[in-house]
Amino acid sequence: MVRKSLGLIEKRVWNAVNRARDLERGTFETIEISMPINRFLQSVPAPSPENDIRVRLLSELFLSHSFDLLGSGWVEVVHGMPCRGFEGYRYSMSSFVTPDRSGDWLGNFINSSNLMESKRIWQLIDEDYTPIDWHLDFKSGYRWSEGTWFRDIRHGHRSGVDIKVPWELARMQHLPQLAWAYALAKEERDGFKPAFLYAREFRNQILDFICTNPPRFGANWCCTMDVEIRIVNWLVAYDLFRNFGVAFDNEFEAVFKRSIYEHGKHCIENLENEPHLRNNHYLANIAGLIFISAYLPLSPETDFWLSFAVRELVAEMHHQFNADGTNFEASTSYHRLSTEIMLYCCMLCMSLPDEKRTRLKAHVKPSRALEPWQQAREDLSLQSSSTEVLPEWFWLRLERAVEFTLHMTKTTGVIAQIGDNDSGRFLKIWPKYDVLTGMEARERYRNLSDYDVPLPFGLYLDEDILDHSHVLEVGGILFGRSDLLRASGQQTSEGALVVRWLNGITAPSSSHEDHQFSKGKTSYSIPWDGSVNRWRHRLTNEWGSPLEMHFCARKESPPLTSDMYLIAYPDFGVYIYRSPCLFLAIRCGSIGQAETGAHAHNDQLSIELSIDDEDIVRDPGTYVYTSSPRLRNLFRSTFAHFTPKKGEGMEQNPLPDGLRRLFILEHKTTARCLYFGHDGFVGTHKGFGDPVFRVVLLGPQALTILDFGAYQQEKIPNFFCNGYGKWLR
Repeated sequence: MVRKSLGLIEKRVWNAVNRARDLERGTFETIEISMPINRFLQSVPAPSPENDIRVRLLSELFLSHSFDLLGSGWVEVVHGMPCRGFEGYRYSMSSFVTPDRSGDWLGNFINSSNLMESKRIWQLIDEDYTPIDWHLDFKSGYRWSEGTWFRDIRHGHRSGVDIKVPWELARMQHLPQLAWAYALAKEERDGFKPAFLYAREFRNQILDFICTNPPRFGANWCCTMDVEIRIVNWLVAYDLFRNFGVAFDNEFEAVFKRSIYEHGKHCIENLENEPHLRNNHYLANIAGLIFISAYLPLSPETDFWLSFAVRELVAEMHHQFNADGTNFEASTSYHRLSTEIMLYCCMLCMSLPDEKRTRLKAHVKPSRALEPWQQAREDLSLQSSSTEVLPEWFWLRLERAVEFTLHMTKTTGVIAQIGDNDSGRFLKIWPKYDVLTGMEARERYRNLSDYDVPLPFGLYLDEDILDHSHVLEVGGILFGRSDLLRASGQQTSEGALVVRWLNGITAPSSSHEDHQFSKGKTSYSIPWDGSVNRWRHRLTNEWGSPLEMHFCARKESPPLTSDMYLIAYPDFGVYIYRSPCLFLAIRCGSIGQAETGAHAHNDQLSIELSIDDEDIVRDPGTYVYTSSPRLRNLFRSTFAHFTPKKGEGMEQNPLPDGLRRLFILEHKTTARCLYFGHDGFVGTHKGFGDPVFRVVLLGPQALTILDFGAYQQEKIPNFFCNGYGKWLR
């Protein structure tokens, strides 16, 4: 208690000193980087002609500063825009501005210590450019101040307000799409604007962000994870533009390179590295440092950043990924985010210039400024041979992480949702979209019921958040796995980029015979003895008649169990049955994040079920986080999941009230798999006090579920989100 109290006092004093320093001196760095930054993407081809319409539609939207993020619908994000509101909450805090060439309009927003430099940067932007309002929650209308020091930013303090909206916009994951549009326009494909407009828009948006978001001021610097994801997307988009022949002016290059350095310095000084509870935030921090130090020219400082970040990447693979390859967040969507980070960081490490690899292997020691827990991880540092920077076990675990995505992809082509889904991505190089009309979008989504915005060509592009096939494609290329590539479908421009990025390099891969999950077999210690019918009779004798539910295949369908194979992931807590006609995933096990359950739901013994390529039972997903604690808890409640219930309002695990506890789930269930075999599954948990049991019986044409100890008849929940903020009707 004394140690914590002293730490809190020290933190407050340190914040006060740094706040006063930044308000007085300004936060733009004075460093000048004269050397060009490194490039890793060369000879990447333009997208194939069948993708022209998709790229053209997206580029039209991004040129007009229209974005569809976290369920907002496509809206033009500008100063003074009216917002539709969220769940009845609507704020009017965004004021109209008239930008002038001198930058005097910035005096209403930027703190005085940074104003002069912000004005100078603004004057580099083209006169006809309209600035984006980077600080606005353009769903609710609430706006944060650019002049607030980053540690003083408040969020979660107003109903209906979601700081994730400006954070998501400020990740700037749309920028690679402008690079693709430039490549197609340069080839004079039909319907595209002159190519220079796409490069100019990239340049203007970067300068716009830098001048209206001085380092360490405003909402877009208070979460280091988002800071680092932003810089990674800047660097990859910049590299793509350069690949397609764009030469940026010296003034832009100077500001851009300085901001890269500012992002790195901010990260190393504000790591989200709680010693005993590090998660995807810290993983994104070290990923950003890897990209920054790889792209920036050699220097003692960037050498240290790279060495430190690669060491931590290895350590976090051990900490955040289980031995079976699953991520410790207990969420399939967070598994996607963390696996993306690992894949692209590994590709970058494999592609490092010789001199950077040599310096990396010098194994620079952490400085005294770092925490002792970081210095004590020598046993998990590089452990590399003279030619490799990442150990063999690292590659095996990463390959298994990609396999998990393969096994959790349903026959319908989308991922089975388990746990939270905040639509988070690391890089959106080639996202998937469904093409709808505006009316179809309103009819599909409850959150768009009052949406009425003119759209380019009258078409609404709906991002398919649950399509994780890009993970399979990138993993298939990296590991030389034809099965992963087949499962990912047709190769995309992301795959073509990865091929050129790796330039013939492949990661160490296990042989196909050694893959951990062969059909009908698992190497884990899963209860196989007995049969599901023996368990059924035993439980009936002890607990009486169960609640019984049946799901049948179509009469003309092949048997559900034909060519069926089983995959167990007990570290994650999911058991999977797959056949050409069946996908069944049963949730049973850990709640993740060292049993804190930050991104877990009350879903023990729930199922995801598809028969004959039709979804029968789906996990409800995640609607929102802090903007509505009530809806946050609804979507992670026992009621929302297809799981045994025991009375109105009874929860498997208590759902704490209050904003600070929205990412805590007290673990009461201690769910266990009792039997897992070709004839069915038996599992139990004790979340209600007395145990409940679920028995799943598999037959050729039907699946039967028996619930013992459950008092309430099960009903399939009828609400579903296929992405954060996207509530299907």
